[in-house]
Amino acid sequence: MVGTIRSFKPQVRAKMLAGVERTAKAVAAMADAPAPEINLGEGTKAVVNDAAIVGPAEKVLKAAFGDKLNVTPANTTSEDYSEFINAGVPSMFFNIGVYEPERVAAFRNGSGPALPGNHSPLFAPVPKPTIATGVTAMTLAVLSAFDQRAKGQ
Repeated sequence: MVGTIRSFKPQVRAKMLAGVERTAKAVAAMADAPAPEINLGEGTKAVVNDAAIVGPAEKVLKAAFGDKLNVTPANTTSEDYSEFINAGVPSMFFNIGVYEPERVAAFRNGSGPALPGNHSPLFAPVPKPTIATGVTAMTLAVLSAFDQRAKGQ
């Protein structure tokens, strides 16, 4: 069996991994089967945005994009970007929309096809607005971080 274990806190992850191992051993013992081979790799850690970066960036992004900015709740995306965060780099991980608003609306109301994610071979963002939005958003986020640093915060 192959899978991922995702959590926001390292201690929760450790508890979950230990539970997987205990369960696998117990099921094998219950069936009088040989002990299972268990290989629990570390995988990637949680991406936890830095509130000191997010707060100011959210303000400038809201001013720039208005109601097009959607703040999403925390999720357990598996992403190696967490290595920067865990190395102590103040960080904010965010996504930008890549599809036409009509296509997104059709998917959300059930009348259109699924929207392929960025690891799908069917992923096909609309280039010009996607790149322009990404450059603008990243520039504003970085400038807000520089501004905070200049203010000594």
